[in-house]
Amino acid sequence: MDAADNEATEFIIHDTMVLTMDGARNAYESGYLWVRDGLVAGVGDATGLEALPRGIPRRSAAGGLLMPGLVNTHGHLSNGILRGIYDEMPLAVWFERGMWPVLEALDEEAGAAGARLALLEQMLAGVTTTLSAEFGTPNPRLADGVLQAISESGMRAIVSRMTVDSAVEGLASQAVPRKYRERPVDACREVERLQQDWCSERIAIAAEALGVLRCSAEMIEAMHDLAMRSRMLFTMHVASSREEHQECLQRHGRGCIAQLAEYGVLGEGTLLAHVIWLSPEEVRQLAAAGAAVSHNPVANAYYASGHGDLGALLDAGIRVGLGLDGASTNNSQNPWETMKAAILDQKQHAGDAAFGSAELALELATRGGARALGMEVQVGSLEPGKKADFIVIDASRPALAPRQTLVSNLVYSHDPGAVRDVYIGGERVVRDGVHQRLAHDEVLAGANEAMARVLERTGLDGYLATRGGWRWHRG
Repeated sequence: MDAADNEATEFIIHDTMVLTMDGARNAYESGYLWVRDGLVAGVGDATGLEALPRGIPRRSAAGGLLMPGLVNTHGHLSNGILRGIYDEMPLAVWFERGMWPVLEALDEEAGAAGARLALLEQMLAGVTTTLSAEFGTPNPRLADGVLQAISESGMRAIVSRMTVDSAVEGLASQAVPRKYRERPVDACREVERLQQDWCSERIAIAAEALGVLRCSAEMIEAMHDLAMRSRMLFTMHVASSREEHQECLQRHGRGCIAQLAEYGVLGEGTLLAHVIWLSPEEVRQLAAAGAAVSHNPVANAYYASGHGDLGALLDAGIRVGLGLDGASTNNSQNPWETMKAAILDQKQHAGDAAFGSAELALELATRGGARALGMEVQVGSLEPGKKADFIVIDASRPALAPRQTLVSNLVYSHDPGAVRDVYIGGERVVRDGVHQRLAHDEVLAGANEAMARVLERTGLDGYLATRGGWRWHRG
């Protein structure tokens, strides 16, 4: 890292196109961004540079496009090392070795290794704010490993501690083994510990009850109450599969969203991930309560979980952001792929080629994501007073040509390697495509070693060795 580069508290980026993603959709063919003390001090057309103090250091971004950093509203950073193991996995293997045994093997060290890998991929692709949901049991220090990796990386992040306690025997995929259950009072204590140990200018903690079926009413209400008292985000995985939806109807006589409304936990401080299986009435309940949704189109397709009706959510005025989900359920951590998938999935299911636009996808991945996380005052657009979280894209990449359709090309034909520089709070954490805090080779080596340990502990190494029709020759 060039120390002088990141010690500068004030500078101007110029010689670049600028997409502000502000409410008026201001965009500048030749613009500038003025950064001071980690915040946006000004943004505008290059003609305004003459009015700025001449003593401010200037950095040329010639041939670039500058825009807000991307916001990922849902994921599991620790799962970075689990990429690829769940591809087309038979249910018998999933239940025996794929779910709970993997979580048991995912300790603090493995979680940190997975998080470093996922963070490296996300940040090189332009993500500057991310949410990561991490299991609190059976390894209570898993979240600490992830938070350590986040702190090292410089990412702006929210980490939720997922908790489960349901003893109800029902749908196998929603059943919780005893050793993973915890009491609401213990779960609250652990969330408070994480908040005390890790909260900073860039890191926040959130409370999460994993799901309607995996958590009791007492746990869901306890997590929500804690979040509201502590002014933190409350989040859940909800209505993510047909089986979950049907089981909820059987147990409670209503859908997942309606059940959460019954508990009184829907509100402006609530973020729900997936939200695929819901009725029109539940859409209205979400909108009336002011709750937000993280839409995860690639992960939904990966497990054939169903089609999330993005159009219906947006039409109802619900705050929606995009989620990458974990590398175990995506498998990519490429936000540009998720943007494209979000729009194309809706076109296909609606039978309407005119649905959405590249502009809508960019909105969801920036300003929309910030609104969903309750962070729109801080990030999501380039406006004076907001955090100086932004990216510079090399607009000369072949995938982004021709220049006349550059905004469309960003989404529909993007090359994630086109992201040249990434700034968070005015700090250049990625420079010329190289992360300035995380050592690329060390991150990959750590991920490979951690993955090998997890596979050996779970017995999945043997499963992977025989998966598919490949005849590997290892001399």
